[in-house]
Amino acid sequence: MELVSLLILVLVVLAAFVASKFTHSGNPYPFTQKKSLFTQVETAFLNLLEKAIGSDYKIVSRVRLVDILDFQPGTDDKSRRSALAKAQNKQLDYVLLDKESLKIVAAIDLVNNASKNGHKAKKDWFVNGALESAGVPLIRIKVKTGYKPQEVRQAILFKLGKQVTNSKPPIRKATSKPTAVLSPSQVKSQSTALAQV
Repeated sequence: MELVSLLILVLVVLAAFVASKFTHSGNPYPFTQKKSLFTQVETAFLNLLEKAIGSDYKIVSRVRLVDILDFQPGTDDKSRRSALAKAQNKQLDYVLLDKESLKIVAAIDLVNNASKNGHKAKKDWFVNGALESAGVPLIRIKVKTGYKPQEVRQAILFKLGKQVTNSKPPIRKATSKPTAVLSPSQVKSQSTALAQV
């Protein structure tokens, strides 16, 4: 009888040991608060965006691609699943919304060619194609220091096809030399140097 009791006790201890190896015995909420929601680059650029266009648009950050797109009518289930699998983990850095209607105006992605820490160095052709198909302009802006809010504003408005107006007209001194004339492609390249296609 003692042998049976001892055997049962050994089996219970052994079962408990095996069960503990296969079950999670730690804290079910192993989280801590991050120091900041955004990286330093994201914070600086968000502040710059607020100064540049915050009076015209609402700015939302870190938006999943699937949150701003819907499927075209008549899309079959196989195409839906395939596109959803590709889009599921895609994220946009910023999305501009109309202040009144909250309609999606454009998506903005930061481009960082120097490092691949959190910002897209290469164009994501799936994101590009999905946004283009949905009629949402994608504005890619290179990460660098020294942008002025007016430069960012002009680049964004140009990409949105809006008339870019300077609040202060430039004052030019009279010169005796003739000024060089830029071709239309040179003018376009100068005004879109900030925002990449």
